[in-house]
Amino acid sequence: MDYNHLLECINTIGKLLLRHGAEIYRVEESLDRLCEAYDFTEIEVFAIPTYFALSLTLPDGTPYHSSRRSRSNRIHLDNLYDMNNLVRYICENKPDPRYIQEQLDLIQSHQLNLYLICVGYVISSAMFCGFFGGKTPDMVVAGLIGLILYFFIYILEKLRVNSLVRTLVASMLLSYIAITAVRLGYITQAQSSITGSLMLLVPGIAMTNSLRDIMGGDYVSGVSRMAEAILIAASIAIGVGMMMLLFGGVY
Repeated sequence: MDYNHLLECINTIGKLLLRHGAEIYRVEESLDRLCEAYDFTEIEVFAIPTYFALSLTLPDGTPYHSSRRSRSNRIHLDNLYDMNNLVRYICENKPDPRYIQEQLDLIQSHQLNLYLICVGYVISSAMFCGFFGGKTPDMVVAGLIGLILYFFIYILEKLRVNSLVRTLVASMLLSYIAITAVRLGYITQAQSSITGSLMLLVPGIAMTNSLRDIMGGDYVSGVSRMAEAILIAASIAIGVGMMMLLFGGVY
């Protein structure tokens, strides 16, 4: 058994679980079970939303420690589902590291359906606008804002812009488009279009994950996720407020 290759695969699994949005307890439990399956001892795993550390003792008594940091995390439920299935298969069958590496390469080759995400941005923005009282013209403008936001956020992500700055600028952009639509006479009021579009930026998942982590006893990760959600919400409020002050309010 090539333990170096095996441990590298286990570390990759942990990093991919974090990157694709797995819960902290799932990351720690998955790594713990994988190590137990191959008869490692004294296993300790510590994970937070962007980092995990793994220490253990090999069957021959050699101590081992590693850590990985995951940047640019983005939820990918299909890959997360495949990762969970792979972890279960490994724990039950203890395959060779070469097989594990092949499966990891296959999972990492899966790409997000960007077209479907784009459609989701448009439909979600328009439907939330209608939910908040917007009429058909307001929903059309909100859908257009959602389309523009998709490409705008995609470009900022590729440029590795900080998430707080990205949210601030995106909220300013969508507010500007909605206010401009009012001034040009396409819609009569911008509140519904702005509110519907802002739902694309609201950190609902981050808030939910923070509460889940706290309830599960992972207080460090829970508090960090909570702080992230609060800062993102503040960025949204600041961005919209700046544009409303700049243009003298929304009518």
